[in-house]
Amino acid sequence: MLVEVSLHLQHKLETKLSLTPYVKQSLEILKYSLEELEHIIREEANANPLIELIEPNSEHLLEMARVPNSQASNYESDALFDPLLHIPQQDSSIEPYLMEQLAVQRRLTKSEREIVLYLIRNLNESGYLDCDMEETAERFRVPIEKCDELISLLQSFEPAGIGARSLRECLQLQAARDGNAPKHTEALILRHLEDLAQGDFQFVADLYGVPKREIENAFSYIKQLNPRPLMAVQSARQELIIPDIIVEEFNGEHIISINDMYLPQISINPHYEELLRITDCGETGTYLKTKLSDAILLMRGIEQRHETLYKVTESILKKQRAFFQKGTKALVPLRLKEIADHVGLHESTVSRTISNKYIRTPKGIFALKTFFIRGVKMHNGEVESPLLIKEKIKAIIDSEDRNKPLSDQKIANLLLAEGIPIARRTVAKYREELSIPQSARRTKK
Repeated sequence: MLVEVSLHLQHKLETKLSLTPYVKQSLEILKYSLEELEHIIREEANANPLIELIEPNSEHLLEMARVPNSQASNYESDALFDPLLHIPQQDSSIEPYLMEQLAVQRRLTKSEREIVLYLIRNLNESGYLDCDMEETAERFRVPIEKCDELISLLQSFEPAGIGARSLRECLQLQAARDGNAPKHTEALILRHLEDLAQGDFQFVADLYGVPKREIENAFSYIKQLNPRPLMAVQSARQELIIPDIIVEEFNGEHIISINDMYLPQISINPHYEELLRITDCGETGTYLKTKLSDAILLMRGIEQRHETLYKVTESILKKQRAFFQKGTKALVPLRLKEIADHVGLHESTVSRTISNKYIRTPKGIFALKTFFIRGVKMHNGEVESPLLIKEKIKAIIDSEDRNKPLSDQKIANLLLAEGIPIARRTVAKYREELSIPQSARRTKK
């Protein structure tokens, strides 16, 4: 049997999304904080003879706001403020340390690895997870249960307590991994930290039907757990927060400026520029052209970073105007997608823009992430701010019968009756953030 084989050419049109070197460079530079960018510029200058650096004016640097991370009093204090957001970026040795543990997880799919890597990159310096799970699920188009599963995987890494979303969870993860932890330790962490902190050992002992000494021993154990797990694997250091954006008030208007005073200015070395005009061919000419192209890409990338940062900041502040009158208490629910749609950028680009960036305002210095709050969708379709819901929870507790205080579930039911669908665990979370003890503790008082 003979089979006839023929060869022929066929034209086919395809549309492919391709990133130019300029776009790739711009996206890479966009994610850097001010200090990281300064380091990158100096590295490039060392490797590229065409780049000359003009050092920043030292007098300007002295005027620039640089806030030690220990001076919490410099920040506005209210229920929304989270000091973990204001800790400087983590040491670069942390990510590889966790990546080594991720590499041995052989059964993960490519998309699962990408999600875990995303979670690792959203750990703050203390080791707490600093990202919204619903937004993460939407970003990677997976069920939220899958995100919870991968968070549990991350929480199994070393050091114990990594990937926790609260102090309670951090301590509970450490106790759960210790086979020698005293009996009832996890339950005490999750339900009775306030009681233990106030020394009500007999009250807790009566609840569990155990001797008071047993509760005291458990509390001694809890106190030696590490509330900041990543501190165990990185050297302690005093760092300064340098704001990437500065907002100043002038005649009732808020003026945004990108802080580039800290950065050395880039220029092209005139000697090599002249040599390039003379030597237009050969290996030397090719080398000089390549280095010139690299220098121009770097300068354009920095310029693009500044433009994008300005546009995104301007959009954020337009959405959060009340912040300048009342501070963080007046922040309204805001998501990355709203800003992305408003400025015409991809959501991932906005995420890069706000990552590890700080803004100096008349109200203090804040991480840009501070301005993004996930609201609760009401039955009428409106989105309610968590701050207002906290006020409602506080008002309900303030008016309750002291002899019969309301459980978190009953508070959730009352809010549901007002058209606010909220889970019991969310009520518990908000109550704890308000420093209000649970119902058993309120009964005792």
